[in-house]
Amino acid sequence: MKKLPLMFLFPLFGFASGNLGELLNLAEQNHYVQSSRYQLESAQEKAYSVKSGYLPSLSLGANQTYNKEENMFTPEKSRTGSATLSFMLYDGGKREAQFSQQNALVKSATFSLSSVQNNVSLDVIYAYFNYLSTQASLESTQQKKEQLLAERHRLEQFLSVGAVTEDELQKIISSIEQTNVDILTLKNTLNNISNTLEYLTAERVEIKQGSSILFQDVQKEQQRFDILALEESVKSAQEEANIAKSAHLPTFKIEDTYSRFKNEYANNAWESDKENQNSIVLSMQWKLFDFGSTSANVQAAQKNYLAKSSELAYEKHKAKASYLSAYNSYRTALAKIEANKAKLRASEMTYDLVKKKFQQGIVNNVTYLDALSEKFDAQAQLQTALNEVEYQKAVLLYEMGKEIKGAIQ
Repeated sequence: MKKLPLMFLFPLFGFASGNLGELLNLAEQNHYVQSSRYQLESAQEKAYSVKSGYLPSLSLGANQTYNKEENMFTPEKSRTGSATLSFMLYDGGKREAQFSQQNALVKSATFSLSSVQNNVSLDVIYAYFNYLSTQASLESTQQKKEQLLAERHRLEQFLSVGAVTEDELQKIISSIEQTNVDILTLKNTLNNISNTLEYLTAERVEIKQGSSILFQDVQKEQQRFDILALEESVKSAQEEANIAKSAHLPTFKIEDTYSRFKNEYANNAWESDKENQNSIVLSMQWKLFDFGSTSANVQAAQKNYLAKSSELAYEKHKAKASYLSAYNSYRTALAKIEANKAKLRASEMTYDLVKKKFQQGIVNNVTYLDALSEKFDAQAQLQTALNEVEYQKAVLLYEMGKEIKGAIQ
């Protein structure tokens, strides 16, 4: 019976193969993104906690007391159980400010998660298209090497009959050795990019070609997700100042307490049939003086709000400049494609002509090697330009505040 190699008996493990969309799906499960998800969930739980804290609360209590000396008002032993229902009627506007603040914090965490996802997507897209560009350069360099090897073989035959000189052959051999170094360098670059994708996706991945980014050249309509998150953070800081101001105002609280008690006297004359009581208490508290502590707290909160507002204004101006820069880079990348197409056509025509002349002995091998390098460099540069346009599309989507992942096709 013929034995099959082990690679056919067992599947190969350790590599996740996927296109750009699959890589982004993997990246959204990494620990960095998961951390932002936990922060959003924490903000949501905190908001629920604050809002629930203002609902009516019910508490139970019980105690048993032993007194060394009894009198009419102090029994020898007593047992008490109580249930208290309490509700804050007014707390100087703190409740409304806290509700608004928590809503802003939840929105901020939501936008922050979207921002982190977009940032990670942008990193993955850059690595993906950088990998494809490097791979194209590697393929062009390998094709160049094949041409050089064929030319070396031809010159070796001519040298054996004295048709060429030794230095002409050595120049070809030198170019082959340099090409080998270039191939090793490009392979090392591919390995580094794979390592980057591994920590972004938490898996060792194998790149599939064919992915692109759908993009319509339209005007910017909304802010980036990180700017939207910062806007909500500013709203939260504003509400923090309102919370601090609420300490200047009175608070009103109502409590309804139902109690059952049992008093035991050694002197039966002091016994009472009364065993329960219901009390309703409306309380008011107003801090009139605290040596300026509340005012200082208000000032600190207002300064923090101003600091956040200034940061937001700065980041908005910075984002606007970043968008314009990204748009210009995108237009430049489009122009590079046409330029590199023209360069490739010219270099291919030049190479075909120089190759014929070189084989006829009309031009020297220096001219031939230059034409050969220009041809394969032009091929790699065109592929790099095509990949750069795709990446610049992703950058523009990021700057326009759109979800990058949804544009992958």
